[in-house]
Amino acid sequence: MSVNKLKYLCLAILSWVLMSSSSLCAASDDPIGFTKSFTKALRAAKKTDKFIFAYVYTDWSVPSQRMRESTFQDSMVIKELTSDYVNLAINVARNTGFAKEFEVHIFPTIMVIDQFGNAIIRESGYKSPEQLINTIYKTRSKSRYLLQSLDSLLLEVDSKTILATLDSVKLYRDEYTAKNLAKKYLDRNKKDWGDHATMVMLKDYISIDKKYLKFVSRNHKVFFATFDSLRLKENIAFHVFLNSLKKDARGRAVFNFKPLKRWFKRYKIKDLDKMEDFIKIKYLLWGRGPSVRSSINLITNYAETPTQNVLYSSVIRILISKSRRKMDFHELVESVEKSLVEGEYWRYDVLSLLYYKMGNDKKSDEAIETAAEIADIIGDEYVPTLDFIKDKIDR
Repeated sequence: MSVNKLKYLCLAILSWVLMSSSSLCAASDDPIGFTKSFTKALRAAKKTDKFIFAYVYTDWSVPSQRMRESTFQDSMVIKELTSDYVNLAINVARNTGFAKEFEVHIFPTIMVIDQFGNAIIRESGYKSPEQLINTIYKTRSKSRYLLQSLDSLLLEVDSKTILATLDSVKLYRDEYTAKNLAKKYLDRNKKDWGDHATMVMLKDYISIDKKYLKFVSRNHKVFFATFDSLRLKENIAFHVFLNSLKKDARGRAVFNFKPLKRWFKRYKIKDLDKMEDFIKIKYLLWGRGPSVRSSINLITNYAETPTQNVLYSSVIRILISKSRRKMDFHELVESVEKSLVEGEYWRYDVLSLLYYKMGNDKKSDEAIETAAEIADIIGDEYVPTLDFIKDKIDR
């Protein structure tokens, strides 16, 4: 091995080690003073009569990194969080129990937790300083939709007021809490599932619970006549699939469509061929993230798929992972270029990542410029993803 290659290899390894060992709570990078222990945070919240601000993240999440580098460095955010909250940061790689207990699957997720350990507000994804401050300001509201427990709210609602109550809970708290309230209402009013309010809830909050699936599937023609049938079929398909998952000897989920086929045939629901491709994408993202090649193939076969999430998830995973498998990036770039859509800028952002990986900085910069121009025309704020993962891409 040449001296230059050895030098670059050492630098790459050092960069990876530094990235892996970096922590949100390093003194120089943590002006807020996050604690890593939920137990300590809960104890401090009870002692000081404050809410807990919880930031749940992963090292490989680009939005998580953006929040560390921008939002949590903002002077207003620092002032608000250090003055009024006990601040907790949970790295899911080191504390899977917390994520499991609070059902966190998207990173970053921010939560406001009361002194009894109940999450009263939760939101997912990157938050700018302004967005984060607007979220935590909700805790200063005296609205009963924030302060009352779900069981207490449940006693006050009926078929005429439940939908408005759910909207208020989403406004003052979050969609996750609204979903739990809807579930409690549905379980309490099983005899009234045919009225409009419960049909709306079953459509919006359909879950892995088989009793919901059976009712919606059995009455799917009524639902399809009222609501978006494609979205409803996707919901039915994915939750039937999750219900039927089995594991192999190694504990890995076995990919099996037979139960889904039987279910659609039993209730005479159409478009099963489309659902299979949709399930593949959802399952890959939900479980471990797809490869770029499988993402592009699935997007080609199923146009309704949320392509942005699929491509970003898969591209970033491949670029920052240390896989020994050789990847034909020229083929991937060609596939992405063929999928470019007029008026969409994010695919150019994806291309900039792939070009950079291939060592073509000029084309990478051109893709970013194109993305910025399109975003400016349609009035969107655009920040190149490459800025956040450039030092983690091994070229």
